[in-house]
Amino acid sequence: YQTDDLTPVHYFHYTPDAIFVTKDSQFKTLQDLIDYAKKNPGMVTMSGSGSNSSNNLAQVRFNELAGVKTTYIPFSGTGPAVTAILGKQTVAGFNYAPSGIAHGEKMRMLAVAAEKRMPAFPDVPTFRELGFDLVGGAYRGLSVPKSTPENIRLKVSDIISAINKEPSFVKKMEAGGFVLTDITYKEMPKFM
Repeated sequence: YQTDDLTPVHYFHYTPDAIFVTKDSQFKTLQDLIDYAKKNPGMVTMSGSGSNSSNNLAQVRFNELAGVKTTYIPFSGTGPAVTAILGKQTVAGFNYAPSGIAHGEKMRMLAVAAEKRMPAFPDVPTFRELGFDLVGGAYRGLSVPKSTPENIRLKVSDIISAINKEPSFVKKMEAGGFVLTDITYKEMPKFM
């Protein structure tokens, strides 16, 4: 299939981009990293999950907003990108917030690209709190074939909205480092 063959009907959550360093890194705060990057253009290497991925786009945006030049190193996925941070093959990394759950004892999250602090990481500031308008990550949702009738598209979106409001589902997703969204079929054109 081709992307054009599908119609998105609902985005239900995203995993925010976040900057990670090792626990023993000299960088205790995002400002520490920014100060170093300003004095050493290009020397801060950032791992991430692939070229032109959400991690890569977040790194480009971060460079613009912070007025720094970091060097992005694309890896074949989240796992290898985290391994690069842990193995100190890179100075830092843009990865997805849930990596902080799996590797939180070995990595420090400096900032997260969520609109507000995440329940799973209450001590981690958002980029916005720190003065950088950086919100986003890997969005997840449902699409249907373009041939799907309008009433079915709406029904699928309504079902996902109902699931997203279930308290046990909300608790599980937030504990897992996800940010719930409720971008319905009717809101999809504007969101896209």
